[in-house]
Amino acid sequence: MAEQLDVTEQLIEAKVEIERLRSKTSTTLSGTEFLTLLFMMPIIISFVLMGTVIIWRTTSNPAEVAPHLDLVLVAMGLFSGPVTAFIATLAQRLVNDGKKGGGED
Repeated sequence: MAEQLDVTEQLIEAKVEIERLRSKTSTTLSGTEFLTLLFMMPIIISFVLMGTVIIWRTTSNPAEVAPHLDLVLVAMGLFSGPVTAFIATLAQRLVNDGKKGGGED
């Protein structure tokens, strides 16, 4: 009878461990996180594309870009603020989540 209780306890512990591992591997987003990503991703993508176009156009035809370079750099400066703030917030959140979940292993 004692052996059966030990096996039952081991099965319960194994089930708990399996559930813990399942919950650890799943990723969930709250509504606020999803909306933030939805609104910020186009800004980040446009920032990267704009930087790529600036570099490509400047290296391929510098005479055409040179008269307008100040306006292009102002546009990049305007984009860089929100993009940098969002990436910094995202990085800080990842660090905090890593600290929170790292002690359980």
